[in-house]
Amino acid sequence: MADQALRDGEGYFHPFSGDRIHYRVTGSGGRHILFLHGFAASLHTWDDLAPFFPADEYTLHLLDLKGHGGSVKRCRGDYSTLHNARIVGAYIRSRGLNEVCVAGHSFGGLVGMSAALDCPQITRLVLMDSPGFPQGFPRFMRILRIPFLGPLFMALLSPRRIARKGLESVFYRLERITERLVERYAAGYGGLAAARALAATVRQMIPEDAEQMTRRYADLTIPVLILWGEHDRIVKPWQGNKLHREITGSRLTTIADCGHNPHEERPRKTANLIRAFLAGETD
Repeated sequence: MADQALRDGEGYFHPFSGDRIHYRVTGSGGRHILFLHGFAASLHTWDDLAPFFPADEYTLHLLDLKGHGGSVKRCRGDYSTLHNARIVGAYIRSRGLNEVCVAGHSFGGLVGMSAALDCPQITRLVLMDSPGFPQGFPRFMRILRIPFLGPLFMALLSPRRIARKGLESVFYRLERITERLVERYAAGYGGLAAARALAATVRQMIPEDAEQMTRRYADLTIPVLILWGEHDRIVKPWQGNKLHREITGSRLTTIADCGHNPHEERPRKTANLIRAFLAGETD
């Protein structure tokens, strides 16, 4: 039955051959939101945001993108933006959802945009500090792109060190970085398999037809909310401004006192903006 209330729980689904995708569903409300995390994160990135969505009003679908969290990690495979977008569409169809809002952070927003262009069940889109156009990679991602040596280098480092350095690069106020946050990210960095999967994602993140894809942004006719941390050093604000110009009717909101991860650095403010957008409020 389409759009039926879903019980809390988590599990795996297999949308395509070789893919094993981890998901979690919370809440039983009539408004469905599918959350897509950013690069080198997992569905746990939403742990601070999710409590601001009452379970009787919202059903939250949290996915681990391929190569991340509890989803499949293989040395070789398709980790591209387009393939992850196809996974998102397959998940939506597997749940029988007719109307769903996709909310993506950073790389997850890029995946969400790609999915929304080809999945009519996606009726609203929230983009949080999401790159829509080519730009330089951060240092960590440049290292990962180096064949063989990049993943090996990452696998040899302490996961906690990687997590802390990563959080310091994306948070505006470093005092907001807690040990719980460090542990949240460190859990996804252990072992060569994880490093290889992340490296493959970096190499395949920008599609060969990137210019053609960016031209399709104008085809998005659904309501789109673009949220941007005022002090984002990873995906610069010009990206948000350009997306706003390219996507007709989109709404751009800058979140003050915030870096690249508004859902973790300012979760209450971020949740309030998303809830107002879903309610159709204009201010």
